[in-house]
Amino acid sequence: MRDDPFEYDEFTEGSDDYQVHPADFADIFVIPSDWTVSTLRQEMSDIIDLDPDFQRRSVWSFAAKAKFIESLILGIPIPQILLAESKEEKNHYLVLDGKQRLLTIHEFFEGRYSSGQPFKLRGLDDLDHLNGHDWESIRNNFPREARAIEGAQIRTAIIRGWRDDNVLYEIFHRLNSGSVRLSPMELRMALIRGPFIKYMIDRTAKSDVLQTMLRLREPDKRMKDVEIAIRHLAFQTENVPYEGNLKVFLDQFCKYMNDRFDHRALDCEINSFEEAISCGLTAFHPKEFGSKFDTEKQRFEGRFNRAIFDVLSGSLRNDHIQAATKADPERFVRAFKEVCQDPAFIRSVEVTTKSVDSTRNRFSIWYGKLNAEYGTQLSEPLIRHARDNA
Repeated sequence: MRDDPFEYDEFTEGSDDYQVHPADFADIFVIPSDWTVSTLRQEMSDIIDLDPDFQRRSVWSFAAKAKFIESLILGIPIPQILLAESKEEKNHYLVLDGKQRLLTIHEFFEGRYSSGQPFKLRGLDDLDHLNGHDWESIRNNFPREARAIEGAQIRTAIIRGWRDDNVLYEIFHRLNSGSVRLSPMELRMALIRGPFIKYMIDRTAKSDVLQTMLRLREPDKRMKDVEIAIRHLAFQTENVPYEGNLKVFLDQFCKYMNDRFDHRALDCEINSFEEAISCGLTAFHPKEFGSKFDTEKQRFEGRFNRAIFDVLSGSLRNDHIQAATKADPERFVRAFKEVCQDPAFIRSVEVTTKSVDSTRNRFSIWYGKLNAEYGTQLSEPLIRHARDNA
């Protein structure tokens, strides 16, 4: 199995973006309870948000979901589900941990996976007599197993009293800082509800060129493709400044776009984004676009670098540069290799990555190079220190 070319890096949201203090946790309290699967099934219809747009990015395989249902019947202990009460709606809950478990329960009782395929158990070893059966069939033919499923208990904890979104981001990050690190985009979907993120999830899922660039066979289950697209759009806006905190920047941008949602304008923006990617994939080898060029080894590293992609995609949106790159792709690639010889540019994509100065430097150095090369007037994104507003 090949290494993931799209690992988390210094340009990814992390706990350093979530500015929390001990006092932020002072009013939090946790209510533990044991809910049966039958209760959870009902609650998911009424008060637990399982966003359908998230469901299309279900992470668990069919086999894993079947094994989970088998575990319920066998009485095997299930990890705790962690919910947070919504600030906007009393007795309505956001899922911090356990979304795949809840989604599997929901799909099983509905009789269909989120993809639309029938949910029939398969690959079971201990309860192989249930292979090929769905919930309706089990309820009608295997009453003991049906009662075991509905009566299975899952420890559930509810967080109340949180005052700041950053607290939930911090909890979410800590829960998922082990072997599998989840994208904060999943939590952002729940906290910043509105048409923009829903549109982006749907639109990126249909973007063949984006999936090709990221070497994905299908939409990314951790929403990395959604994150890349939103980052790109955020750096193009003239209304939301980047002030050194990636989480705040993307949150503010998503809120801004929710308030001013324009389907037609967004279609144009995403079309431009895809054209920039297509142009880049034509100029570079598909495994090189978005990667750093090692001037000592005279080769591209192959690892996708978000910071490099930010500046390349931003520049390739320009009509003049895009046309010139299509006419002479080697010229554009040569300019990029030359800028990779600049120690200041390399520092800006390697160290102190999310600072205002390094972000400004990588855009200004690359855009300056292209302006000199092509006679263009690329404008840098709106980047400033938070103290500039004081």
